[in-house]
Amino acid sequence: MSGLGQPMNHERNDNAQCSKAGVPAVVTTPTESRIDDDAATAAAAPKWVDSETTLCQKGMSNSTSLDPALKTDCERQPSRMNLGNLKGSALTTSQHSQSDDTSDRVTNDISDIVATPNDSTPSNPPPASEMEKSIGTPPGQPHFLDNKSALFKLIFITTACATQLLAQAQFGMLVFPLHDVGASLGTQDPGEMSWIAASYGLTVGMFLVMSGRLGDLYGPKLFWKIGLVVIVFANIGSGFCKSPIPFDICRALTGLGSAFALPNALAILGRTFPPGKTRNRAFATLGALAPAGFWVGGAIASIFAQLVSVRWIWWFIAIFTFVFLLIGLYVLPPDTPHPDPLSRRFDYIGAILLALSLGFFNFSWNQAALAGWSDPVVYVILIASLLCFPAFFFWERRVGKAALIPVEVLTKQSLLVYLTLWLGWMSLGVLILYTTFFLYNIRGYHRPLTVTAQIFPLVPAGIVAALSVPWLLHNLPGHLIFLIAMLFFMICNLLGATAPTHGIYWGNTMFSLITGAIGPDLSFSTGQLIVSNAVDHEFQGIAAGMVSMITNYSMSIGLGMAGTVERYVKGDGTSTHDVLKGYRAAFYFATGLGALATVIVALFVRMPKQLHHGSGHGEEKDQEDPRGELVGGQV
Repeated sequence: MSGLGQPMNHERNDNAQCSKAGVPAVVTTPTESRIDDDAATAAAAPKWVDSETTLCQKGMSNSTSLDPALKTDCERQPSRMNLGNLKGSALTTSQHSQSDDTSDRVTNDISDIVATPNDSTPSNPPPASEMEKSIGTPPGQPHFLDNKSALFKLIFITTACATQLLAQAQFGMLVFPLHDVGASLGTQDPGEMSWIAASYGLTVGMFLVMSGRLGDLYGPKLFWKIGLVVIVFANIGSGFCKSPIPFDICRALTGLGSAFALPNALAILGRTFPPGKTRNRAFATLGALAPAGFWVGGAIASIFAQLVSVRWIWWFIAIFTFVFLLIGLYVLPPDTPHPDPLSRRFDYIGAILLALSLGFFNFSWNQAALAGWSDPVVYVILIASLLCFPAFFFWERRVGKAALIPVEVLTKQSLLVYLTLWLGWMSLGVLILYTTFFLYNIRGYHRPLTVTAQIFPLVPAGIVAALSVPWLLHNLPGHLIFLIAMLFFMICNLLGATAPTHGIYWGNTMFSLITGAIGPDLSFSTGQLIVSNAVDHEFQGIAAGMVSMITNYSMSIGLGMAGTVERYVKGDGTSTHDVLKGYRAAFYFATGLGALATVIVALFVRMPKQLHHGSGHGEEKDQEDPRGELVGGQV
């Protein structure tokens, strides 16, 4: 598929092949559409309309030469006439032939053109409107990136994708200098420090889906802006906190801002680029920015913690986010007005039930790592969460299409993808946090910048893994990519669990971090692409929110579960041996999560690979069936 805004020169000169199909050969040029002078031939033959000068645009300017029936059709359906400008490719319009069998044999290259029957009866809507819908441009209007410079397009993609970097950076800012952050708040308790790291991911996971849905209804750019404003003020507040609980509240508010911004940035990308190579590359860039953002955020935080002050970690990110917001106001496309504002309905009851379910469930596990299961509050809240989940499910079934999570994004295959992502990313959170604990408390690396340097292998390994996703999707079945990702989730934690206390860094820890970056980046990029290509334009925000919710929320809940395991395995011992025993138990728990995900993918997940877009007859192309699964077809 050609890039956006690049006109196509699509000529059909194979007269012999057209003759076999019973259709006269038609040749077009890039600047004009040729209309046969013979009215009978014009009624039966297809006319290839160029994207720059459409049939109606030419005919309406010279009404004396335009067929009256076609002129009436052009007047009644003006929104069809500029679709070629949206993709930079040609449309085909044709009158219905006397023989349907003959017209069925006429094939078009769907990578470059969209074939739409030009019926004189205006009651048949053109399927071309679905293309307009998929790229988020209203009928009859030019595409947002048309006539924009290469620099503007680069800044646009960078800004949309950098929201992922910003979201992941704020988790890295907590993990890398965690002991320095704890000391500034007056605590070194493992349970309280687990809460410090988990509070951000808790609210990110709780509100991602509902913010995506609100973005679908009221505009993704609006909620992207709201999210960044919340991040600015929450980080300013974090810098003034002097105890753990107010700090945890500020980090939770920061997670709320990221939850508003992230899925709507993904929705803007999904609406701007239709399924194809450009979208694949954009989402691969998103995946590559996840490890880069995590490490860059941690590195910046370590510099301030070691050389300046912990408070300036949060004030610096507030300043950076404000500048980032100003750039986004200029380069991101304005929200498209809703076609029927009065029909907008938001599932407030479903949103409350989902937030309570996720919030109570996460709180119970992370609080158990701090207070233990002997505290009645812990298991009472867990029971409340388990009651809220089925209540949410039955309410969503009752609401139907107006539900917070419509059934269109809950196909069998997508549910299996969500489950494996949940298990895999829980193990990732354990790997990152407990590798930091291991380096600090067992091997004695107490300087934040030293820990940051040792975790650096996450970055190149993650970027390479994420950028390889488009190639992998076109050469391997999706379930095989997921299987490889889950295997790496398991292997990285197994390496962490078996790391020797005084072993060299290059012999074990480095490889655990390299393998730990491959799993999440393969799974996140592949999951985003599959879900984005599988849903309609109106559900882009929900689809993006579902994947991002699972990856962020599962990391937070994984920390709580692993912390509970560590607490009860270690017991009351405070020796290095007891501490190490608790850390190894947490690593083995995460290894089990990765192994379970591997088994599920191997036995139940089946996803066809995306096939190359062909440029001629007989080549396979990417298609989507009504269930949203990618299927290969012959053209």
